[in-house]
Amino acid sequence: MKKKLLVGTLFFALSLEADSVSFTFYNDFFAGSDGHFTNGASLSWLEDNKNNSYTKAVVSLLRGVSLPLDASKHHNAGLSLEQIIVTPDNTELSTVQYNDLPYAGYLSLSGFLFEWDKNSFTEYSVEAGIMGKYSGAEFVQKTFHKVIGNEQPQGWDTQLSTRYTLNLLLQHGMKSWQGNVGDTLKADWFNHYGVTLGNFNVSAFAGSAIRIGQNYVQNFNAHYPYLKGEASLLGVDSLKHGFGWSASTGLETKVLAYSAILDRADNNGYAVHKNILNALVHISGSIYYNQHKFRLFYEIPTPYIKEDHTTNVIGGFEYSYRF
Repeated sequence: MKKKLLVGTLFFALSLEADSVSFTFYNDFFAGSDGHFTNGASLSWLEDNKNNSYTKAVVSLLRGVSLPLDASKHHNAGLSLEQIIVTPDNTELSTVQYNDLPYAGYLSLSGFLFEWDKNSFTEYSVEAGIMGKYSGAEFVQKTFHKVIGNEQPQGWDTQLSTRYTLNLLLQHGMKSWQGNVGDTLKADWFNHYGVTLGNFNVSAFAGSAIRIGQNYVQNFNAHYPYLKGEASLLGVDSLKHGFGWSASTGLETKVLAYSAILDRADNNGYAVHKNILNALVHISGSIYYNQHKFRLFYEIPTPYIKEDHTTNVIGGFEYSYRF
């Protein structure tokens, strides 16, 4: 049943008349490790300005609840399907490991609206999710391990129990500077900040990123929080023709007041205590060709829990296509 639901949701998202779609995949396999935040994936869709019946419906709904939207700016709405998988470092034990993070899976569907112009955007997002066995995390991790030849994780019978979640996200981002570097290169400086509220995550975050390249699309260089990089799908300028490239690096910070995974683990007797202050350094390289974009990235986050004194590295890729 859960597999049919997941596949059906994927086909629903892809069947919509879309301007942009993207697929993002995180896995510590790319960094040669296997622990804690072990896997994440998202499939996102952003509606076209020309075929924007869905966007108009979302705008009407938000204005109906008295959200002050600016009629002079662009509005684009979309959907995103996301999954997160968390495991302890030792995946060979079948028993509960109270001295480490628990097994936990999370599957969510987000609806979002962007209000934007060429220099800035504001994002409004509502996310409904489910934790536990119906998230499909066990199936996805075991299948991926079989593909890459890793040992099967043994402790999924101990994962955190089912819980339904609802979360809100408000984010603002802006280009603080853009210009040329030499005769052939261009660059931009992007900053953003926001909050998440709900029974899955309560946090405040902010970040900054510098990008340099040649013939790249002038979008918003936003790839945070995890799996929420839909703002990068906003096409500020027209499509480029031929090849282009860019390299980017940045710093993200977060104040974490509540995490359903970490706080539930603590309440269930796991000897883990979340770090309230978190930071993450990321570096990425992107290649553009007409409507296509491929991005390869690595991220180095500070430990999620106070008991973790290791340096975790996560790698991944993103592919997006503009119709």
